[in-house]
Amino acid sequence: MYQRILVPLDGSDAAEAALALAALIPSRHVRLLTVEPDTKGPMLASAPDREAWNAGQEREGLALLNRAARPLRRRGRSVDTVFAFGDPADRIVRAAAAVDLIVMGSHGRGSGGRFFHGSVADRVARHATAPTMIVRGGEHPTAAPPLTRLVVPLDGSPLAERALPTAAGLADALGLPIHLVRVVDFDPLRATVQAGGQAAAASAEAQESPRHQAEEYLAVETRRLRDRDLTTTSEVSTGPLTAALLDAIRPGDLVVLTTHGRGGIRRWLLGSTAEKLVRLASAPVLLVRAEQASDG
Repeated sequence: MYQRILVPLDGSDAAEAALALAALIPSRHVRLLTVEPDTKGPMLASAPDREAWNAGQEREGLALLNRAARPLRRRGRSVDTVFAFGDPADRIVRAAAAVDLIVMGSHGRGSGGRFFHGSVADRVARHATAPTMIVRGGEHPTAAPPLTRLVVPLDGSPLAERALPTAAGLADALGLPIHLVRVVDFDPLRATVQAGGQAAAASAEAQESPRHQAEEYLAVETRRLRDRDLTTTSEVSTGPLTAALLDAIRPGDLVVLTTHGRGGIRRWLLGSTAEKLVRLASAPVLLVRAEQASDG
């Protein structure tokens, strides 16, 4: 499905988790990239000092890349390595022009985590020409267990459905089932507390129609995917949106959803919910910008 995958590395645990995940995805070629922010070097007083610092950073970066490339090459993957100075997000976006998938960590921490943080992942997802798969970082980066399922959150909109071709292509390439999730945002306990038992019961009854509509909608989408010989299940969940989606995601999942092409994390398809999925879900998240989605 993919010809070239880009994996930015910074020595952090989150970046290593992203590399392990990228190794699971079939592709003809993998490009490994590390970027040294050009902040300290220019501050050094003399040109010889700056040159020595730059040379030392380049040696360190190339050593990191070569260590990461070896196991991929032993498995027969074609790999090239690129070291660069500059703004990390800008360099990643420029490198992404030659690939069709980016796999990266969301955070880098500690002395090895030189540049990845939420704003870098956000900028890459906003501006890169390739879809961006983000592996959660922070203090406890998500490991990369074998992928077992693709989860696609849907809200009934054509925009959300643009994630389905990408999910279908991955499911076919990896031999994985697809699980469709739609949430009806109603919490009986919350309604009881807020409105009292009688009012909550009436509200719950009123929710039956949206739930039935959601089930019918997912049934149609499930049939379409099964017609392509893809194993597909679906689930209508009730409750607060973010909590319900997090409950539906389990280790070994890969979440696939469409994003708006502008505005960053807070204007992703599910708004702040998508940001929370990236930061809290026990699974990586593949963000496909609407204009990147295709019928392939």
